[in-house]
Amino acid sequence: MSEIRFSDNYQDHSTDNGFQFEFRCERCYEGWRSPFDRYAAGTLGNVLGMAEGLFGGVFGSARGAVDRVKSAGWQSARDEAFKRAVGQAQAHFHRCPRCSNHFCDDCWNGDEGTCIGCVPRLDAELAHIAREAKLQKARERAYESATVSNDDLQARVVSCPNCQAAVGRAKFCPECGTAVSLKRSCGACSAEIPGSSKFCPECGAKA
Repeated sequence: MSEIRFSDNYQDHSTDNGFQFEFRCERCYEGWRSPFDRYAAGTLGNVLGMAEGLFGGVFGSARGAVDRVKSAGWQSARDEAFKRAVGQAQAHFHRCPRCSNHFCDDCWNGDEGTCIGCVPRLDAELAHIAREAKLQKARERAYESATVSNDDLQARVVSCPNCQAAVGRAKFCPECGTAVSLKRSCGACSAEIPGSSKFCPECGAKA
């Protein structure tokens, strides 16, 4: 596996007593956490702190010396621990040569040597194409089986011209009683048909 250079996809869980880092896949965000790497100076400082609380005196002076050493060496020790953690993370992540991000095994296309975002797996891509083809066939069959009646082509008054209430295909407004004129058009010649007519006054087609 190629060298991994983590930058923004890790979280530092280090404390005064040791170092630990969590690395995440940059697609699914699944994480892997490195083993806790204990910092000896931090542990010694805690022991001397407990002794100082019990006995004071010389233990307090010793703890102060340890704290000074720890503050000077902690960052350096943390950097070394991070390098070790990155080396361990190489067994859990891949670096994509196309997008330069890091991915777990589930998000990696081993056949192509890239992440599945850059080059999807062939089996998954074929399954997606097959699904889209089935949906397209279903749409085509739905179009073929759909029927359109003359009523579907007729213009409908959907609101009362007086109070704007919804009327649908009613002849009178259910709210204010205003007579509603349903405008219809001929399916053959598109001429307007009066509401009571059964045939088109222009071409004679049945309304």
